[in-house]
Amino acid sequence: MIGDKLQIAFRKNSKGARGEISLFRAFIKSFNALGSEALAKEYHGNRYQVTFDEGRGAGRPMPRCELCDVMIVSYPKGKPWDARVTFNQVKVSGSAFGCGWSPTLHRSYRFRANLEQWDLLSNRPSINPATTIFTPPAGLLRDALLPSVGSFGVFYPSTVGFEFAYFVANGLNPLNNSPGRSGTLEWNSPMRKVRTIGGYDEVLGTCCLKYFGAGIESGYVGTPLAQLFNGTPGGQQSRAWIRKILVSLQSENPESMLPRELLQGLELQFELGDENRNMAGAGYSVPRAVLLIRT
Repeated sequence: MIGDKLQIAFRKNSKGARGEISLFRAFIKSFNALGSEALAKEYHGNRYQVTFDEGRGAGRPMPRCELCDVMIVSYPKGKPWDARVTFNQVKVSGSAFGCGWSPTLHRSYRFRANLEQWDLLSNRPSINPATTIFTPPAGLLRDALLPSVGSFGVFYPSTVGFEFAYFVANGLNPLNNSPGRSGTLEWNSPMRKVRTIGGYDEVLGTCCLKYFGAGIESGYVGTPLAQLFNGTPGGQQSRAWIRKILVSLQSENPESMLPRELLQGLELQFELGDENRNMAGAGYSVPRAVLLIRT
């Protein structure tokens, strides 16, 4: 259901779009098709950056790049404590990508990307703020249980315009790990294959919005937030950072139940006093865009 609605909405919203920004905004807008079951917010111009120790064995010893293009939080109705999160970086490719492949079939796919961004989302090091206005916790990626905390989304041409493929970042590999930041990433794993880590399932990749929506609906996209918050070295910092984002969304979108449900279900709720109201909005640490989805 979710995937079908997203696919139809994206085809309509992306008609005539070509560039990464216009396709990204069409993608974010498409979640409005889910009605009260989704909340989409883009923070215009907020392309904040982080620094980290490189882990790919090439390039700058202290890379600097954005955390992600969009933070996607999804949870099943009535079970907000089961929420998952993925930090997704989007790219546009000129190469078509087949849809509907068998989960057991390996197919190779390549697209251009920033190798430092891939290093960040794939190797998941400790992160440091590169600015004074974007201060994510150091262990946000490092402490996550599932690799799908970091992911890529690729807009690729199809017979009806553009489609969206989802890849867990650590399932991608650079063809030539050169010192330069720009390179080609290759996917060479089964699509829609589900793996289990620590008792939690995650889907490795999806070939189109229909199956991406199905992955979200099945609870296979992203790492569990409860695990990130509890029993990890940076759990308290991650709790505080996510809480601020949810408080901001609650303040700006009082008609939506989703931020409130997540705050309560994840035991992050507290009184929204004057201090928190002043924090809400584009004046503090938020990703470029945030999606909340209730399945």
